[in-house]
Amino acid sequence: MKSRIKYQWVFVVAIFCICAFLATYPAFLNTYFKITMDGQIHFVRFEEIARAFKAHQLPPMVNFMGFGHWGNAFTGMYPWISCLFFIVPQSVFANPIHSIFIGYFFVNLFTLINAYLLTREITHNYYWRFLGTILYEFNTYHLCVLYGRDALGEALAYTFLPLVFLGCIQIWKNKKIGVLSLGIGMGMAVNSHVITMAFTCLIITIIELFRLFKKKLNLKEVLYYIYAAILTSLIACYTWMNMLFLMHNNDLLTPGKGMAPIIPSEMWNSILDNKITDITSQSWNIGIVLFVVLVFLTAQLFTKRKGYWRFWTLGALIIQILTFSWIPYPQAVVKLTAFWGIFNF
Repeated sequence: MKSRIKYQWVFVVAIFCICAFLATYPAFLNTYFKITMDGQIHFVRFEEIARAFKAHQLPPMVNFMGFGHWGNAFTGMYPWISCLFFIVPQSVFANPIHSIFIGYFFVNLFTLINAYLLTREITHNYYWRFLGTILYEFNTYHLCVLYGRDALGEALAYTFLPLVFLGCIQIWKNKKIGVLSLGIGMGMAVNSHVITMAFTCLIITIIELFRLFKKKLNLKEVLYYIYAAILTSLIACYTWMNMLFLMHNNDLLTPGKGMAPIIPSEMWNSILDNKITDITSQSWNIGIVLFVVLVFLTAQLFTKRKGYWRFWTLGALIIQILTFSWIPYPQAVVKLTAFWGIFNF
């Protein structure tokens, strides 16, 4: 039995390695890679961190490479622990294109593995597991974040987000392993993209309030969440300490903040044209395949009266609508986030 499980995992990982390569290689055709404004910021700080490691030092919190040599605190204020996918290859390979390719390959590979771990907890059907995993990896929003914007903080948070909800589901099933899954997932989300972590905490809070209303929340579940929070704090403590140190000892100038809601008409045109671009955040979308799946499941809400999937579908639909420009949000309420498109997670 153990031998069979071992070979199954070897097969799964082999399939995911092929999928990760297919998700990575087209962006590097002819040894060329498009670097956007976000990409310039990320790859320069990765290079500085890699050079610090080569000198057997921790990276400085204030940058002295790139950024016009203005002393920006990207390394101190922007999490980088999860970015070791890119930093380690940069420390090893002389060719930057090779190191970036390897970094993207491992990001895609771990995205697939983490998504599969989540789907494995949800269903015993291998076909549904692989379908959910492939859709999570190859949807338009993810590819846009990876290659249209080079938004590596969001991409890495996307990589570890399945572990967060895997941990929640395991905790709801009274499995102690859920503490580990949730703690690692949330800790690495903090080490990737703090805004994603904040929105994830908000969503989990809403779910738990709903469970409290349905009288499904119990003391053991609360204790598991506390243990997971402690583990998260331990994993993310270096990132938090850097941020708190800089904020306490400096007057920081931050980029402008505002709201860019999704405009449904522009989103629809982008879906039909299958655009993966960083030109405008107001047309970001999950792609035509996932959009059709969402519409199909929404229609099923009116025909199927039972099934736990109904709550997830309704939640996904509500979150999707909340990103639209139909709702006139006050600017003061939403200035902590740059883009509503992040809800496409």
